[in-house]
Amino acid sequence: MIFIRVLGAVTGVTLLAQAPQPDARAPIPALVEALKTHSVVGIGELHGCRQAGDFYIALVRDPEFQRVVNDIVIEFASGQSQPLLDRYILALDTISLDTLRSIWRNTTKAASWDFPTYERWLKAIRDVNRSLPARRRIRVLAGDTPVEWSRLRTQEDWTRLGDNNATFATLISDQVIGKRRKALVVLGNNHLARGGTFRDRAPNAASLIEKRFPGSMYLVLIYYGGFGDDSADSRIAREKWQVPAIVPLADSWLGKRPIPTSAGQLPLSTFADALLYLGKRNALTIERPAVATFDAAYRRELVRRSWIEFGDSTRLRRLIPD
Repeated sequence: MIFIRVLGAVTGVTLLAQAPQPDARAPIPALVEALKTHSVVGIGELHGCRQAGDFYIALVRDPEFQRVVNDIVIEFASGQSQPLLDRYILALDTISLDTLRSIWRNTTKAASWDFPTYERWLKAIRDVNRSLPARRRIRVLAGDTPVEWSRLRTQEDWTRLGDNNATFATLISDQVIGKRRKALVVLGNNHLARGGTFRDRAPNAASLIEKRFPGSMYLVLIYYGGFGDDSADSRIAREKWQVPAIVPLADSWLGKRPIPTSAGQLPLSTFADALLYLGKRNALTIERPAVATFDAAYRRELVRRSWIEFGDSTRLRRLIPD
């Protein structure tokens, strides 16, 4: 009996050592390579995450990324802000901060984008463009549906704006893929899950684009929340992943993790090509905006918009808790 137990323990260790390990890679070179073979690299993000924002800035500062990319599509700007974005990012015009804030404050989503990380990222793209010839400057495309909040009074008014997945898909299909350009696309992860949204598998930006242009997208999800748990964090620690890292999901233990959907549990690899690891789940931080940037008039308007969109005013309290 003692011999059998020891043999079993040794065998278990041997099997663990021989088990396939995720192919964790340096993420920036991996995304650059993906852009060479795909029209779009999409990152399904955690909104307001400081570590994600730092990564976006490092990516846009990389010379190889600058050479291969043409456009960056963002969720935190709506179509009516495209001329202002072009002035700031491409023409390098001087724009007042109050005017610049209108880019992320006037989208279809109330009280959603005042996180400091997005302002810093736009500034970093602009700074990179200063060093590039005009013909090679990176354009930032406003992905969200155009909106004029002064005309919205009821939830029905807001609903008539439609599903912004369709807006994202049309913009990327027509302005990027259809023009043979290359783009980094950063949207919420539910917009970029392959095959449809996570829970109900409803059409989303990724599924609409890939229906029209199969194989055009390389999709990446940021590791957090439902994509991991304490056991996953512990295994990652044992495998000594670097921060940041990108891990292909096909045939990896992470890719086999079950995600509950209306169609039953599906492996994580169903939804994306890779996972972007920026640290353990409890190490990721949401960087809240400074309360001082919300004057009384803007607060009142956010409360009004929250009632129109959500039927309550809790959205503002989630953005800037008292």
